[in-house]
Amino acid sequence: MKKILMLLIIPLLTNFYCFGEHVISVNVKSFGAIPNDGKDDTQSFQKGIDYLALKKGGTLIIPKGSYNITHLKFLGKKYSNITMVGDSSVILQTLPRERSLLANGFKTFAERNAADGCFVFDAEASNQINDLHSIKNITMRGLNFVSNVSTKGFDELLHQVSAHGVSNFNVENCNFIGFHGDGIAINGATDFSRNRNAYNKNINIKNCKFDGLNNDNRQGISIYYSDGFVIDNCHFQNVTRGDMPGAIDIEPDMDSNVSRNGKITNCTFKNIKGIAAIHIVIRKSSAENNFSNKNFVINNCKFENVNSSIGIAGNDQFLTFNKAYKTVIFKNSTVKNAYTLMEMRKAYGVEIDNVKFENIRNEYNNVVSDGGAKDITFKNCLFDGIKNPNGLGFTGITFEINFLSNVFKNFESNAITINAISGVGKISKNQFLSTKNKGGFPLITQYYANEAAVKQAVINENKSSGNFSAINLNFFNK
Repeated sequence: MKKILMLLIIPLLTNFYCFGEHVISVNVKSFGAIPNDGKDDTQSFQKGIDYLALKKGGTLIIPKGSYNITHLKFLGKKYSNITMVGDSSVILQTLPRERSLLANGFKTFAERNAADGCFVFDAEASNQINDLHSIKNITMRGLNFVSNVSTKGFDELLHQVSAHGVSNFNVENCNFIGFHGDGIAINGATDFSRNRNAYNKNINIKNCKFDGLNNDNRQGISIYYSDGFVIDNCHFQNVTRGDMPGAIDIEPDMDSNVSRNGKITNCTFKNIKGIAAIHIVIRKSSAENNFSNKNFVINNCKFENVNSSIGIAGNDQFLTFNKAYKTVIFKNSTVKNAYTLMEMRKAYGVEIDNVKFENIRNEYNNVVSDGGAKDITFKNCLFDGIKNPNGLGFTGITFEINFLSNVFKNFESNAITINAISGVGKISKNQFLSTKNKGGFPLITQYYANEAAVKQAVINENKSSGNFSAINLNFFNK
């Protein structure tokens, strides 16, 4: 009998203890939330997370059903160590009847003047150099956030999840549907009049779906400030207005913002407007931002019916860039039926490896469209069906534009156009297979007067066929 009692007691203990630490798990229904009743559940949810904050963490169970929430607020680092677990539970974002008018004339449903959300995390700290005062160890799992963008429309400041000053912030197996602004926004502030530049670190968003429904949104995910992030196995569709950045926007909006070490892997993008499906702003790397703005990797992603796959907005530091690191690596991916191939402005330290670009239909836009670029390398890529007669165009002041072991086929006319002779880097082992224009050039560049102008250029082991002429840099020596 004693042995039987011990066997019964041990499982009960493991429900409440993990390696000796007390684990609290509470059900939101215990605080008055009633699923599917159509009434506001914000107060009940707030009581639940307030209780867990007092207990220094725990799990909030959210049973299957729909819940109406205005703003659930996690304010201060006391809201650390909280996990919210749903069962495909629906969080319906509830709005006031009218938008408020801000001092700058902006109309919004948001309460906060920088970034608001249905779930709001704010460490209420400013100008942090580490995550000491951040809200730590947050997990959301199995939740469906639903907003009514089709009826209420676009709102630049109102998101579904808005966070400022979070560390080890995890979102798993969640859906974000019909958001007015962003599905998830990782911010440099939620209200500039209160706090700004708390420290965001280690953001993890995995196995999630972002459906904007009608492309009348901001972004699926915005990251303004984060020291490391992973976005893995997420699906984005019907996201982003034409005047917004894209489905994912990495955009430090101050030189002091930390923005580095991000990975976007195994994601799909369909019917994305804006500048590009993934838009990355590269500010100057300096001691002020802990030498940020580098080490972003996009790997094994699929893009279809997008304005552009990747957009990179750099800065004047490209002129003096010394190739010490890579800002962006884009690899092992496919891009189909895009308006433009890529959109780069003053970009530098970019590597594109083993990416298939098929049916790029714009006849005018260039890969580097403004300002110039430096150290841009395409290698092991397929370019199939490029409608621009210039092929892959690079405008402005460029340096070290490299093409290594790529395949070019089904072009309209020319394959590569680099306006500045200084931009011609290493062009080696490429196959120029087919173009509609007989005698199409594999490479067009600026005329030059002496060999010193092309001392940086290395052109060898390229093959031309199917109406392409042989590549010949000397043709431009006048």
